[in-house]
Parts: sequence; structure tokens; C-alpha cells
Amino acid sequence: MPEATALEAKTKRSHRIRTFIAVVAVLVIGLFAATSQFQAADNDAGGNAVGYWFGEWLVYGLFAYAVFRLPSRMPPGFAAVLAALFVVGGVNYKTYASISEERQALVSLARAAPLMSKLQSGGKVSDQEVKDAQVGMLEPLMLAQAAYSRELITITAAFTKVVSGLQVETMLTPTSLASPSIRAQTRAMLSVWQQSTGEYKSQLDAATARGKLGIQAAQSQMPAAMAGSALKGFEESSAQLSAYVDALVSSGKDTSGTITAILDLMDSIPGRYVVDKGPPVNLLFHDEANLTQYRQLMNEMVAASQRETEAQASFVKTQSDRTDKLTDLLKR
Repeated sequence: MPEATALEAKTKRSHRIRTFIAVVAVLVIGLFAATSQFQAADNDAGGNAVGYWFGEWLVYGLFAYAVFRLPSRMPPGFAAVLAALFVVGGVNYKTYASISEERQALVSLARAAPLMSKLQSGGKVSDQEVKDAQVGMLEPLMLAQAAYSRELITITAAFTKVVSGLQVETMLTPTSLASPSIRAQTRAMLSVWQQSTGEYKSQLDAATARGKLGIQAAQSQMPAAMAGSALKGFEESSAQLSAYVDALVSSGKDTSGTITAILDLMDSIPGRYVVDKGPPVNLLFHDEANLTQYRQLMNEMVAASQRETEAQASFVKTQSDRTDKLTDLLKR
């Protein structure tokens, strides 16, 4: 009897060792197969995900082992090997799906590239253009981006039309400044300008909020890996636009305030200046102090205009950089 017990214990120990070796061999071979898939696809970054998936599917493997053992009373060694096969099968399926998804994404990105460039350069893209491009998994995102871009173009065009109609450049001509009636008209136009600028910012903010909701809705129809970068890109772009509009509003407020100060100066010194018809047409002040104040205000106008120009140049450069990044991405 002691010899039989010892032999049985030895047999069980040998069986456990063989089971352990078999399980480890299955897991190692499966891990190597998954990693090899990423290497064959030239995707080093994706290979880093194998470790995470391996840990995730080990947990599922434990549940699988319990399922294999409890109802059918399957031998523990056989159940362990089956659970190991279940784990490596899951990891390799995730690997295959990830590689397939990336290939589809590259095809979609290549087809969507012309539309993206058009959007980033300020062009208008219709829904039909997006559908005709057959961009695959990127279609929900491109539709949302195109709708947002069209709304921005419409809002900006309306604001530009209002500002250009005010003819701000004629407000400070010597003839306009010398005429009390024209100065009164200028004050009315400045009020329209300030109101339009405030409405422009609020409309853009509302459009951006709607655009973000559209992007978030599109995410649910896209692969998770691409959805995160899509929202991040939108937020970066909208933040840059918001910064530009803030700078535009600030410079517009400074410009309007300076013009108002010049109008106040002219209202306060009636008869203390004349219009020299030139050429060139110019204002001549009777008092040096008034001339000095006038020149100081005009210098402030130039500074405000320069700040607006710099903000616009910075925004244009940012958009250009984004287009260059997209081009570099497509070249890889």
C-alpha cells in the first residue's frame, strides 16, 4: 500500500509537470505568433498591445478553465491546456483584428486626404463629396467635420460682409474726422462693429460646441484607436480658432476704443484744426498739444492693427503646420 500511494503521487506529480510544460508551451507559442503578426505588418507600436491583451485574456482563461472543469468534470490537465488555447486564440484574434483595422484605416486615410486638405485650407466640402470619396470607416468623422467647417464658413462670411460694409479704413481720413456729421455716423458704425464682433464670437463658440457633439457622435461608429485621436485633433483645432477669435475680438475692441478716443478729441476742439487739401490731404492742428495727442492715438491704432495682423498670421501658420503634418503622415 505505501508503494502504491507513492507511485500514485509520483504519477500525479509527473502529470502536473507535463501539464505545466504544455500550458507554458502553448502560451509562449501563441505569444510568439501574435508578436510575429505585428512584425510582419511592420507595426512595432501595435506589438506593445500584445502584453496588455495577454494579461486580459489570462483572466478570461481562468473563467474558461472553471467552465471546462465544473460541469463536465473534465480532467484538470486537459482543461488547463484547453484554457491556454482559448487564451492564445483570443490574443491572436485581437492581433489579427487590430492589423486588419489599421490597414483599413490607412486606406480610408489616403482616400480622405484630399478632403482633409481642403477642409484645413478653408474650403467647403459637401456631404456628397464625402460619400463619393468612399472613405470607409472615416465617413462619420468626415461628415461631422465637413458640417462643422461649412457652419464656420457661413458665420465668418456673414461677419466679414458686415465689417467690410462698415468701411473701417475710411473712418480716420482727414475729411471724415473733420465733419461732425460723419463723425456721428462713425460712432453708429462702431456700435455695429462691436455688436457684430461679439455675435461672431458667440456664434463660433456655439458652432464649436455643436461640432464637438458631432465628432463625439461619430466616435461611436469608429474604431476606438482612431476615435480618440479624432476628438483630440478637433479640440486642438477648435482651441486654436478660439485663441485667434479672442485675439481678433481684443484687437477690434482696442481699435474701436482708439477710434472713439480720436472722435472725442475732434469733438472737443471744434475750430482748432483745418483740412489741408494737399496733396496729400491732411489735418492741421492749431495747438501742439492736440497734435501730439492725435499722433499718439494714431500710433495706438497702428499697434492694434499690427496685433491683429500678427494673430491672423499665427493662425494661418498653425493651419499650414496641420496640413504639413497630415502630408507627412500620408508619406509614411
